[in-house]
Amino acid sequence: MKEFTKAYKPFASKVFRFFLLVDGVKVVTGVSGDSELSSSSGGIGSDGEKNTHASGGCIDPDGGLPRAVSVPPRKGGKTFLELFPQLFLFPLLIVIVLVLVYVFFGAIAADNRGVGDLLRDIRVGGGHSRQQDAHALAKLLVQKQEKGKDPYLSSAQTGELIELVQNATSGEDELRGYLVLVLGRSGQPQLSLPFLLDLLTREDLAQDLRQEAITGLGLSGDSSAILPLLDEIDRPGGEQSWQSRWLAIWGVVNILVRENPDTEGSFKDDARVRLVARKLKSRVNDSRREISWTAAYYLARYFGDNSGEIILQDMLSWDFLGEQLGDNDNALTSEEQQRWMCQALEGLYSLRGSGLKDVLEGKKSDRNLKVRAVAIKLLDKLEKKT
Repeated sequence: MKEFTKAYKPFASKVFRFFLLVDGVKVVTGVSGDSELSSSSGGIGSDGEKNTHASGGCIDPDGGLPRAVSVPPRKGGKTFLELFPQLFLFPLLIVIVLVLVYVFFGAIAADNRGVGDLLRDIRVGGGHSRQQDAHALAKLLVQKQEKGKDPYLSSAQTGELIELVQNATSGEDELRGYLVLVLGRSGQPQLSLPFLLDLLTREDLAQDLRQEAITGLGLSGDSSAILPLLDEIDRPGGEQSWQSRWLAIWGVVNILVRENPDTEGSFKDDARVRLVARKLKSRVNDSRREISWTAAYYLARYFGDNSGEIILQDMLSWDFLGEQLGDNDNALTSEEQQRWMCQALEGLYSLRGSGLKDVLEGKKSDRNLKVRAVAIKLLDKLEKKT
Protein backbone atom coordinates (compact mmCIF):
# COMPACT_ATOMS: atom_id res chain seq x y z
CA MET A 1 0.00 0.00 0.00
CA LYS A 2 2.88 2.40 0.72
CA GLU A 3 4.29 1.66 -2.69
CA PHE A 4 0.92 2.37 -4.24
CA THR A 5 0.50 5.78 -2.59
CA LYS A 6 4.00 6.77 -3.47
CA ALA A 7 3.56 5.84 -7.11
CA TYR A 8 0.07 7.27 -7.70
CA LYS A 9 -0.39 9.95 -4.98
CA PRO A 10 -4.21 9.83 -5.25
CA PHE A 11 -4.93 12.56 -2.71
CA ALA A 12 -2.68 15.07 -4.43
CA SER A 13 -4.72 15.09 -7.65
CA LYS A 14 -7.87 17.16 -8.27
CA VAL A 15 -9.92 14.10 -9.17
CA PHE A 16 -9.33 10.77 -7.48
CA ARG A 17 -11.27 7.53 -7.31
CA PHE A 18 -11.44 4.52 -5.01
CA PHE A 19 -11.51 1.12 -6.64
CA LEU A 20 -13.59 -1.59 -4.95
CA LEU A 21 -14.66 -5.10 -5.85
CA VAL A 22 -17.97 -6.33 -4.46
CA ASP A 23 -19.16 -9.76 -5.63
CA GLY A 24 -17.39 -9.34 -8.91
CA VAL A 25 -18.65 -5.81 -9.52
CA LYS A 26 -16.01 -3.15 -10.04
CA VAL A 27 -17.00 0.17 -8.44
CA VAL A 28 -14.99 3.32 -8.91
CA THR A 29 -15.99 6.28 -6.76
CA GLY A 30 -14.50 9.71 -6.18
CA VAL A 31 -15.05 13.09 -4.75
CA SER A 32 -17.82 13.90 -7.21
CA GLY A 33 -19.83 10.85 -6.11
CA ASP A 34 -19.74 9.21 -9.56
CA SER A 35 -19.40 5.47 -9.98
CA GLU A 36 -18.55 2.99 -12.66
CA LEU A 37 -19.89 -0.55 -12.75
CA SER A 38 -18.20 -3.35 -14.65
CA SER A 39 -20.14 -5.04 -17.39
CA SER A 40 -20.09 -8.38 -15.62
CA SER A 41 -21.46 -9.09 -12.20
CA GLY A 42 -20.20 -12.66 -11.94
CA GLY A 43 -17.02 -14.69 -12.56
CA ILE A 44 -17.70 -15.05 -16.34
CA GLY A 45 -17.92 -12.05 -18.66
CA SER A 46 -20.46 -11.54 -21.42
CA ASP A 47 -17.98 -12.85 -24.00
CA GLY A 48 -17.54 -16.12 -22.13
CA GLU A 49 -14.10 -15.25 -20.81
CA LYS A 50 -13.22 -15.59 -17.18
CA ASN A 51 -13.69 -12.44 -15.16
CA THR A 52 -10.39 -11.95 -13.44
CA HIS A 53 -11.71 -9.13 -11.27
CA ALA A 54 -14.06 -11.55 -9.59
CA SER A 55 -11.46 -14.23 -8.96
CA GLY A 56 -8.14 -12.42 -8.96
CA GLY A 57 -8.61 -9.92 -6.19
CA CYS A 58 -7.10 -6.52 -6.92
CA ILE A 59 -4.79 -7.58 -9.75
CA ASP A 60 -5.46 -6.52 -13.36
CA PRO A 61 -5.25 -9.15 -16.11
CA ASP A 62 -1.75 -7.93 -17.05
CA GLY A 63 -0.56 -8.56 -13.48
CA GLY A 64 -0.25 -4.92 -12.52
CA LEU A 65 -2.02 -2.91 -9.90
CA PRO A 66 -5.46 -1.53 -10.82
CA ARG A 67 -5.50 2.01 -12.15
CA ALA A 68 -8.15 4.51 -11.03
CA VAL A 69 -10.46 5.55 -13.83
CA SER A 70 -11.19 9.25 -14.07
CA VAL A 71 -14.89 9.87 -14.76
CA PRO A 72 -15.84 13.42 -15.81
CA PRO A 73 -18.29 15.10 -13.39
CA ARG A 74 -21.93 15.18 -14.42
CA LYS A 75 -23.35 18.34 -15.91
CA GLY A 76 -25.45 20.62 -13.68
CA GLY A 77 -29.32 20.94 -13.88
CA LYS A 78 -31.27 23.15 -16.26
CA THR A 79 -31.21 26.90 -15.78
CA PHE A 80 -34.25 28.93 -14.72
CA LEU A 81 -34.75 30.23 -18.25
CA GLU A 82 -34.84 26.66 -19.52
CA LEU A 83 -37.34 25.57 -16.85
CA PHE A 84 -39.58 28.65 -17.06
CA PRO A 85 -41.57 27.57 -20.16
CA GLN A 86 -42.21 24.11 -18.70
CA LEU A 87 -43.14 25.21 -15.19
CA PHE A 88 -44.95 28.49 -15.82
CA LEU A 89 -45.53 29.47 -19.43
CA PHE A 90 -47.17 26.29 -20.74
CA PRO A 91 -49.52 25.84 -17.71
CA LEU A 92 -50.48 29.52 -17.98
CA LEU A 93 -51.36 29.12 -21.64
CA ILE A 94 -53.48 26.06 -20.83
CA VAL A 95 -55.40 27.97 -18.13
CA ILE A 96 -56.01 30.90 -20.49
CA VAL A 97 -57.36 28.59 -23.17
CA LEU A 98 -59.71 26.88 -20.69
CA VAL A 99 -61.02 30.24 -19.45
CA LEU A 100 -61.65 31.43 -23.01
CA VAL A 101 -63.52 28.22 -23.82
CA TYR A 102 -65.65 28.62 -20.67
CA VAL A 103 -66.48 32.25 -21.49
CA PHE A 104 -67.28 31.34 -25.09
CA PHE A 105 -69.72 28.58 -24.21
CA GLY A 106 -71.16 30.65 -21.36
CA ALA A 107 -71.95 33.44 -23.81
CA ILE A 108 -73.62 30.95 -26.11
CA ALA A 109 -75.71 29.52 -23.27
CA ALA A 110 -76.71 32.94 -21.86
CA ASP A 111 -80.39 33.73 -22.21
CA ASN A 112 -80.74 37.29 -23.47
CA ARG A 113 -84.44 37.11 -24.23
CA GLY A 114 -86.75 39.76 -22.86
CA VAL A 115 -90.23 39.41 -21.35
CA GLY A 116 -91.94 39.62 -24.74
CA ASP A 117 -89.64 37.01 -26.28
CA LEU A 118 -90.18 34.58 -23.42
CA LEU A 119 -93.95 34.99 -23.50
CA ARG A 120 -93.95 34.30 -27.24
CA ASP A 121 -91.81 31.18 -26.78
CA ILE A 122 -94.08 29.91 -24.02
CA ARG A 123 -97.11 30.47 -26.21
CA VAL A 124 -95.78 28.73 -29.34
CA GLY A 125 -93.48 26.21 -27.65
CA GLY A 126 -94.28 22.71 -26.61
CA GLY A 127 -93.35 20.06 -24.14
CA HIS A 128 -90.55 20.66 -21.66
CA SER A 129 -89.37 23.86 -23.39
CA ARG A 130 -92.47 25.76 -22.22
CA GLN A 131 -91.65 24.90 -18.63
CA GLN A 132 -88.04 26.04 -19.08
CA ASP A 133 -89.16 29.31 -20.64
CA ALA A 134 -91.62 29.94 -17.79
CA HIS A 135 -88.81 29.36 -15.28
CA ALA A 136 -86.56 31.76 -17.22
CA LEU A 137 -89.31 34.41 -17.14
CA ALA A 138 -89.77 34.10 -13.37
CA LYS A 139 -86.00 34.29 -12.90
CA LEU A 140 -85.76 37.36 -15.14
CA LEU A 141 -88.25 39.32 -13.04
CA VAL A 142 -86.44 38.37 -9.83
CA GLN A 143 -83.13 39.58 -11.29
CA LYS A 144 -84.66 42.86 -12.41
CA GLN A 145 -86.15 43.45 -8.99
CA GLU A 146 -82.86 42.69 -7.23
CA LYS A 147 -81.04 45.16 -9.48
CA GLY A 148 -83.61 47.87 -8.82
CA LYS A 149 -84.94 47.75 -12.36
CA ASP A 150 -88.61 47.90 -13.20
CA PRO A 151 -89.88 44.30 -12.91
CA TYR A 152 -93.44 45.08 -13.94
CA LEU A 153 -95.28 43.75 -16.94
CA SER A 154 -97.74 45.61 -19.09
CA SER A 155 -101.48 44.99 -18.83
CA ALA A 156 -101.42 43.08 -22.12
CA GLN A 157 -98.55 40.86 -20.95
CA THR A 158 -100.30 40.18 -17.64
CA GLY A 159 -103.48 39.24 -19.48
CA GLU A 160 -101.49 36.89 -21.70
CA LEU A 161 -99.98 35.24 -18.63
CA ILE A 162 -103.44 34.60 -17.20
CA GLU A 163 -104.52 32.99 -20.46
CA LEU A 164 -101.44 30.77 -20.46
CA VAL A 165 -102.23 29.56 -16.94
CA GLN A 166 -105.85 28.89 -17.86
CA ASN A 167 -104.96 27.02 -21.03
CA ALA A 168 -102.19 24.87 -19.55
CA THR A 169 -102.89 21.16 -19.77
CA SER A 170 -103.29 18.85 -16.80
CA GLY A 171 -99.70 17.65 -17.11
CA GLU A 172 -98.21 21.14 -16.92
CA ASP A 173 -98.55 21.81 -13.19
CA GLU A 174 -94.98 23.05 -12.90
CA LEU A 175 -95.52 25.43 -15.81
CA ARG A 176 -98.58 26.83 -14.04
CA GLY A 177 -96.57 27.29 -10.84
CA TYR A 178 -93.89 29.39 -12.54
CA LEU A 179 -96.47 31.52 -14.34
CA VAL A 180 -98.40 32.13 -11.11
CA LEU A 181 -95.19 33.38 -9.48
CA VAL A 182 -94.67 35.71 -12.44
CA LEU A 183 -98.21 37.03 -11.97
CA GLY A 184 -97.32 37.94 -8.40
CA ARG A 185 -94.46 40.10 -9.67
CA SER A 186 -96.37 41.53 -12.61
CA GLY A 187 -97.08 44.86 -10.93
CA GLN A 188 -100.66 44.67 -12.18
CA PRO A 189 -102.60 43.74 -9.01
CA GLN A 190 -105.92 44.84 -10.49
CA LEU A 191 -105.53 41.97 -12.98
CA SER A 192 -103.43 39.39 -11.14
CA LEU A 193 -105.01 39.45 -7.66
CA PRO A 194 -108.58 38.51 -8.71
CA PHE A 195 -107.18 35.57 -10.67
CA LEU A 196 -104.92 34.38 -7.82
CA LEU A 197 -107.70 34.72 -5.24
CA ASP A 198 -110.01 32.73 -7.47
CA LEU A 199 -107.42 29.93 -7.55
CA LEU A 200 -107.46 29.73 -3.75
CA THR A 201 -111.20 29.21 -3.69
CA ARG A 202 -110.93 25.94 -5.64
CA GLU A 203 -111.28 22.91 -3.45
CA ASP A 204 -109.59 20.65 -5.98
CA LEU A 205 -106.52 22.89 -6.32
CA ALA A 206 -103.26 20.95 -6.06
CA GLN A 207 -101.28 21.69 -2.91
CA ASP A 208 -98.20 22.84 -4.85
CA LEU A 209 -100.23 25.27 -6.97
CA ARG A 210 -101.96 26.60 -3.85
CA GLN A 211 -98.58 27.39 -2.35
CA GLU A 212 -97.50 29.18 -5.55
CA ALA A 213 -100.70 31.24 -5.51
CA ILE A 214 -100.13 32.22 -1.86
CA THR A 215 -96.56 33.18 -2.66
CA GLY A 216 -97.76 35.21 -5.64
CA LEU A 217 -100.15 37.16 -3.39
CA GLY A 218 -97.32 37.89 -0.99
CA LEU A 219 -95.04 38.99 -3.82
CA SER A 220 -97.68 41.37 -5.14
CA GLY A 221 -97.09 43.78 -2.25
CA ASP A 222 -100.73 44.81 -2.45
CA SER A 223 -102.51 45.40 0.85
CA SER A 224 -105.79 44.02 -0.53
CA ALA A 225 -104.20 40.55 -0.28
CA ILE A 226 -103.68 40.77 3.50
CA LEU A 227 -107.14 39.60 4.59
CA PRO A 228 -107.24 36.60 2.22
CA LEU A 229 -103.77 35.59 3.42
CA LEU A 230 -104.84 35.86 7.06
CA ASP A 231 -107.75 33.55 6.28
CA GLU A 232 -105.31 31.11 4.71
CA ILE A 233 -103.35 30.96 7.98
CA ASP A 234 -106.41 29.47 9.69
CA ARG A 235 -107.47 27.29 6.79
CA PRO A 236 -108.04 23.70 7.92
CA GLY A 237 -106.17 21.01 6.11
CA GLY A 238 -104.31 18.96 8.63
CA GLU A 239 -100.61 18.74 9.28
CA GLN A 240 -99.81 18.45 5.58
CA SER A 241 -100.97 22.02 4.90
CA TRP A 242 -98.46 23.70 7.18
CA GLN A 243 -96.39 24.99 4.25
CA SER A 244 -99.38 26.97 2.95
CA ARG A 245 -100.00 28.52 6.37
CA TRP A 246 -96.28 29.29 6.72
CA LEU A 247 -96.20 31.02 3.32
CA ALA A 248 -99.34 32.99 4.22
CA ILE A 249 -97.59 34.35 7.34
CA TRP A 250 -94.61 35.32 5.22
CA GLY A 251 -96.90 36.92 2.64
CA VAL A 252 -98.72 39.31 4.99
CA VAL A 253 -95.45 40.42 6.60
CA ASN A 254 -93.80 40.87 3.19
CA ILE A 255 -96.63 43.14 2.09
CA LEU A 256 -96.18 45.29 5.20
CA VAL A 257 -92.41 45.40 4.63
CA ARG A 258 -92.97 46.51 1.03
CA GLU A 259 -95.21 49.31 2.29
CA ASN A 260 -92.60 50.37 4.90
CA PRO A 261 -89.24 49.96 3.12
CA ASP A 262 -87.39 52.42 5.35
CA THR A 263 -88.67 51.04 8.65
CA GLU A 264 -85.71 50.03 10.85
CA GLY A 265 -87.74 49.08 13.89
CA SER A 266 -91.40 48.18 14.31
CA PHE A 267 -94.12 48.90 11.76
CA LYS A 268 -96.13 52.04 12.15
CA ASP A 269 -99.18 51.33 14.25
CA ASP A 270 -102.41 51.09 12.28
CA ALA A 271 -105.46 48.85 12.11
CA ARG A 272 -103.93 46.38 9.64
CA VAL A 273 -100.70 46.05 11.63
CA ARG A 274 -102.66 45.34 14.81
CA LEU A 275 -104.76 42.78 12.98
CA VAL A 276 -101.70 40.94 11.65
CA ALA A 277 -100.03 41.06 15.08
CA ARG A 278 -103.06 39.44 16.73
CA LYS A 279 -103.06 36.68 14.15
CA LEU A 280 -99.34 36.00 14.66
CA LYS A 281 -99.73 35.94 18.46
CA SER A 282 -102.32 33.23 18.08
CA ARG A 283 -99.73 31.13 16.23
CA VAL A 284 -96.78 31.45 18.62
CA ASN A 285 -97.69 28.11 20.19
CA ASP A 286 -98.62 26.42 16.94
CA SER A 287 -98.06 22.66 16.85
CA ARG A 288 -95.85 23.10 13.81
CA ARG A 289 -92.41 24.36 14.81
CA GLU A 290 -91.81 26.37 11.60
CA ILE A 291 -94.99 28.38 12.14
CA SER A 292 -94.38 28.91 15.85
CA TRP A 293 -90.80 30.07 15.41
CA THR A 294 -91.59 32.27 12.41
CA ALA A 295 -94.45 33.96 14.27
CA ALA A 296 -92.16 34.57 17.28
CA TYR A 297 -89.48 36.08 15.05
CA TYR A 298 -91.83 38.35 13.08
CA LEU A 299 -93.58 39.57 16.22
CA ALA A 300 -90.27 40.58 17.79
CA ARG A 301 -88.59 41.90 14.67
CA TYR A 302 -91.38 43.97 13.11
CA PHE A 303 -94.04 44.43 15.78
CA GLY A 304 -92.00 44.86 18.97
CA ASP A 305 -94.06 42.11 20.60
CA ASN A 306 -92.40 39.77 23.11
CA SER A 307 -94.97 36.95 22.93
CA GLY A 308 -92.35 34.59 21.52
CA GLU A 309 -89.29 35.84 23.41
CA ILE A 310 -88.78 32.57 25.30
CA ILE A 311 -88.81 30.66 22.02
CA LEU A 312 -86.22 32.98 20.52
CA GLN A 313 -84.02 32.59 23.60
CA ASP A 314 -84.09 28.82 23.20
CA MET A 315 -83.11 29.17 19.55
CA LEU A 316 -79.78 30.71 20.56
CA SER A 317 -78.54 27.28 21.68
CA TRP A 318 -76.93 24.91 19.18
CA ASP A 319 -77.80 22.01 21.48
CA PHE A 320 -81.47 22.98 21.42
CA LEU A 321 -81.53 23.32 17.65
CA GLY A 322 -79.70 20.02 17.26
CA GLU A 323 -82.44 18.21 19.17
CA GLN A 324 -85.25 19.47 16.93
CA LEU A 325 -86.78 17.13 14.35
CA GLY A 326 -88.63 18.07 11.19
CA ASP A 327 -90.55 16.07 8.62
CA ASN A 328 -90.09 12.31 8.78
CA ASP A 329 -88.17 12.78 12.05
CA ASN A 330 -85.20 14.26 10.20
CA ALA A 331 -82.89 16.56 12.16
CA LEU A 332 -82.57 20.18 11.10
CA THR A 333 -79.83 20.73 8.54
CA SER A 334 -76.89 22.98 9.40
CA GLU A 335 -78.29 25.65 7.06
CA GLU A 336 -81.66 25.55 8.82
CA GLN A 337 -80.08 25.79 12.27
CA GLN A 338 -77.98 28.72 11.08
CA ARG A 339 -81.01 30.56 9.70
CA TRP A 340 -83.08 30.10 12.85
CA MET A 341 -80.28 31.28 15.13
CA CYS A 342 -79.67 34.39 13.03
CA GLN A 343 -83.38 35.20 13.15
CA ALA A 344 -83.40 34.69 16.92
CA LEU A 345 -80.54 37.19 17.29
CA GLU A 346 -82.30 39.79 15.15
CA GLY A 347 -85.61 39.30 16.93
CA LEU A 348 -84.12 39.54 20.42
CA TYR A 349 -82.09 42.59 19.39
CA SER A 350 -85.34 44.32 18.37
CA LEU A 351 -86.77 43.56 21.80
CA ARG A 352 -83.77 44.13 24.09
CA GLY A 353 -81.43 46.43 22.22
CA SER A 354 -78.34 47.08 24.37
CA GLY A 355 -79.58 44.44 26.83
CA LEU A 356 -78.47 41.83 24.31
CA LYS A 357 -74.88 43.12 24.14
CA ASP A 358 -73.36 40.34 26.26
CA VAL A 359 -75.02 37.69 24.11
CA LEU A 360 -73.81 39.38 20.93
CA GLU A 361 -70.26 39.60 22.30
CA GLY A 362 -70.32 35.88 22.91
CA LYS A 363 -71.69 35.14 19.44
CA LYS A 364 -68.88 37.15 17.84
CA SER A 365 -66.72 34.05 18.22
CA ASP A 366 -69.43 31.54 17.37
CA ARG A 367 -68.47 28.46 15.36
CA ASN A 368 -70.77 29.53 12.52
CA LEU A 369 -69.52 32.32 10.24
CA LYS A 370 -73.01 33.57 9.39
CA VAL A 371 -73.97 33.85 13.06
CA ARG A 372 -70.72 35.72 13.71
CA ALA A 373 -71.50 38.18 10.91
CA VAL A 374 -74.99 38.89 12.26
CA ALA A 375 -73.65 39.41 15.80
CA ILE A 376 -70.99 41.84 14.56
CA LYS A 377 -73.55 43.75 12.48
CA LEU A 378 -75.87 44.16 15.45
CA LEU A 379 -72.99 45.25 17.69
CA ASP A 380 -72.10 47.90 15.13
CA LYS A 381 -75.67 49.16 15.30
CA LEU A 382 -75.39 49.42 19.08
CA GLU A 383 -72.18 51.42 18.82
CA LYS A 384 -73.74 53.85 16.36
CA LYS A 385 -76.66 54.45 18.71
CA THR A 386 -74.41 55.26 21.68
